[in-house]
Amino acid sequence: MLSKTRLTEVLNRLLHGMGDSLFPATCLGCERLFQHDTATPPTAHPAGFSAAMSPHFCLSCRDRWTAVAPPLCSRCGLVFKSREGDDHLCGRCLDRPGPFSRARAAGIYDNTLKAAIHALKFKGKVSLAIPLGRLLFDTFRHYWTAGDIDLVAPVPLHRQRFRQRGFNQAYLLVRRWALPEDTVVIRDLLVRIRATAPQTGLDRQQRRINIRKAFSVSRHGQSAGKRVLLVDDVLTTGATADACTDALIRDGAKRVDVLTLARAL
Repeated sequence: MLSKTRLTEVLNRLLHGMGDSLFPATCLGCERLFQHDTATPPTAHPAGFSAAMSPHFCLSCRDRWTAVAPPLCSRCGLVFKSREGDDHLCGRCLDRPGPFSRARAAGIYDNTLKAAIHALKFKGKVSLAIPLGRLLFDTFRHYWTAGDIDLVAPVPLHRQRFRQRGFNQAYLLVRRWALPEDTVVIRDLLVRIRATAPQTGLDRQQRRINIRKAFSVSRHGQSAGKRVLLVDDVLTTGATADACTDALIRDGAKRVDVLTLARAL
């Protein structure tokens, strides 16, 4: 005879199955109807991505993502095309290293991960912030150990963009993180003081000019002597990360690292 707990689990799975049959989901990748499984998604980095995306993407699309893996630039996290050798500095970081110490990402900015980020940012699919935030937190624990970071700072939106979108996706990604007591998420550590044109379509130099002096700290001295983790959705040329880091360094931050969901190639 089934226990009450086991009976509840069986009934829930039956009800979910009936719901999927009557109301199948639409894949955010290929836009086809599909039935998703209801298994509890694992959280281990990076194998949990496919299961975590099961309510939003079909099985085929869920497998179309690439985790960041060595060899990569030891500073900016750029993934090298050659899959042989150890981590080392890329040519750009050798020539002109930026102000942040190092940057890491969960996956490559393409296929399903790109589609998920776009759905969160531009289609208002805020439910994606939970599994994507879990992926980002697992990546954080993969590269940083307890005690490495004092403050976690999401990259801010300008107030005009925030009013249009209704949320800051960078903050949604980190707000549920279970951090040690000595590590704190500060939602408004940085503020965007100048509205800028979208970075999409701009080259590296244009991005730097576009984003220059766009950020400041909200309260002077808050990051002084602190090790700060700057969090965003995508790292492309690093122009935004550099501008944010500059503001934090001017405020006295001891070190700034960068973590993003995706790394553009």
